[in-house]
Amino acid sequence: MKRAIVLVLMLVFLLALPAYAYANLEDKLENHWLKDEMDKDFFLYYFSYLAREDFKRFNPQEAIREDEFLLSFSSLLKNKGYSTVELDFGSSIKRINMVKVVGNKLAEIINHTSKDIELPFTDIESISVEEREALKLLYSLGIIKGQSSAKFNPNSNTSQAEAIVVLQRVRDYLDSLNAERKEIPFKLLGIVETYTGAEGIRSRLEGDKVIVTITKMFPTPGYTVKVEKIVYEKGLYKIYLDISPPDPDRFLPQVIVYKTITIEIDKEQLIDAPYNFIWG
Repeated sequence: MKRAIVLVLMLVFLLALPAYAYANLEDKLENHWLKDEMDKDFFLYYFSYLAREDFKRFNPQEAIREDEFLLSFSSLLKNKGYSTVELDFGSSIKRINMVKVVGNKLAEIINHTSKDIELPFTDIESISVEEREALKLLYSLGIIKGQSSAKFNPNSNTSQAEAIVVLQRVRDYLDSLNAERKEIPFKLLGIVETYTGAEGIRSRLEGDKVIVTITKMFPTPGYTVKVEKIVYEKGLYKIYLDISPPDPDRFLPQVIVYKTITIEIDKEQLIDAPYNFIWG
């Protein structure tokens, strides 16, 4: 349904563009490497601010605004089922800063740990350890390829063309991850609230069932919590909770409480033990 709505909105947008608007786009892409790399549907959806007024602001060579890049990245993340990134409001974003934002987010998504990857770039001596790790990850995934085989140019501004292509590659990578994700069905057995306990996730086998208990600590009573979904990804079962705070006008004692949810999963829904359940 969501995809159908997106396609309808894109069709409306495309039909609303006059023929000369497409001519303006083609003229601006002429003799630019982006012409062979751009996915026009992706561009129109995630970079619509550059397509307004017959692509008036679109110039592949110009620097992209930091807030607009982060907005496009966040929109992509949200549509692929991930949390967004914080917005900033610079007039431009350096290539190394773009790498740090994108690389750190992907590292968070895939639980990435540092790997010994040799980078070919000779102009990155001044970048930080965090930036280097983000660059290693994006380079290893083929999302960043450098301005040449040996030059990265970390302190130059990210161009509109570079932003578009990087996010297209991020889309492709997230799609490959999502193809490996599997949502696990479960049955709720009960929820109890206590004044003692410890946060954590525990599981045990009972015949052909796996019983999972999820305990979450809260600063006061009145919170509601439920299991939103369980997703299998890269050998881990990620448990996502849906938490609602109490009514702010409600008087509640300031005492710590523990909510424990117990769920049941058919063992046939799970891949071979051990079952590693973690917070999503």
